[in-house]
Amino acid sequence: MKTIPSDVIPTALAIACYCGSSISMTLVNKYVLSDFKNPPVVFLMLSVQALSCILLVHAFGFFGFLTFRSFNRQDAKKCRKSYELNINLDLGLPVSVVMSLMLYTGSKSLEHLEVGIFTVFKNLTIILVAYGERAMFDSPVSPLMLVSFILMIISSIIGGSASQVPDQTGIIWMICNCISSASFVLYMRKAIKTVTFKDFDTVYFNNFLTFPIFLTLSFLLEDWSGLKKHYSSPENSDVLGHLFYGLLMGGICAFAISYTSAWCIRVTSSTTYSMVGALNKLPVAVFGMVFFKEAITTSSVSAVLLSFFSGLVYTRAKNIQQNRIKSTVSSASNNYQNLVQEEDSKSTDLPIALNDISKNN
Repeated sequence: MKTIPSDVIPTALAIACYCGSSISMTLVNKYVLSDFKNPPVVFLMLSVQALSCILLVHAFGFFGFLTFRSFNRQDAKKCRKSYELNINLDLGLPVSVVMSLMLYTGSKSLEHLEVGIFTVFKNLTIILVAYGERAMFDSPVSPLMLVSFILMIISSIIGGSASQVPDQTGIIWMICNCISSASFVLYMRKAIKTVTFKDFDTVYFNNFLTFPIFLTLSFLLEDWSGLKKHYSSPENSDVLGHLFYGLLMGGICAFAISYTSAWCIRVTSSTTYSMVGALNKLPVAVFGMVFFKEAITTSSVSAVLLSFFSGLVYTRAKNIQQNRIKSTVSSASNNYQNLVQEEDSKSTDLPIALNDISKNN
């Protein structure tokens, strides 16, 4: 009887936990945003999630499950500063603001769109990131990546026409979310290099800087008096407990994604992590259709499957690209070592030749 390798179980467990937390996060947010939108609680939900991440990072750090860099003004200033991009375009926005825009627009688009269609349109962010990295960091876009981008666009078109009357508001919010998400990814790549953050340093600082933004916007823009009046009425008092439960679960899921993402990346390769992200879209869409009784049509199913396949193609393209880069670096390293060895052999041959000459004389 064959035994399972010792490293397989932790890897599988990390992948399963990451998938579970990602699915749970999407479904919990959809639940809160769909059932408690009058009066709206988007900023309240995001502030609870940010605060939960801060408190849970401290709690896990206290018990030694993780390490993170304590908050300090110098790093906070580096996080808040705007970056001059290589394409000579100064966006003039701090990272925390871009992250706030990404989370808010994502919540609004999820509020108006079905879960399956949301996951389909989310793939468009990959295209923006790829070409943003090409402009900023000279990262190449391979022909196979172009094929995956075309498939993503086709799946989005099919997804947009899945319902007879598409939610135009949701699509607009989704476009804003794709732009802000790509901007955040590109900004963070700059920020991490500048501040040399590790996984939970990034989680802690991002949530520490966005929490006051969301809380302030919640007090200013969301109707707290109307919220209190709405849930203090006898017919809605029982629902208040469900709202608190949804907000609490959303906060736990937000931290769980941060923790399991770092865990999954640590015990697997970046390619495996990308592959898991691509595969994860299918169960998210299926659970959305089941739990929220979304319409199951030929168009919606085709869009989800095509989006799923395009994610696999993109993962394959990135894997090929990374292998070529590793091969190039390895070849250059070997050439350099051979050159050094040749130089060393020449330098050792010279004294031997001189000794021979002296002996003959």
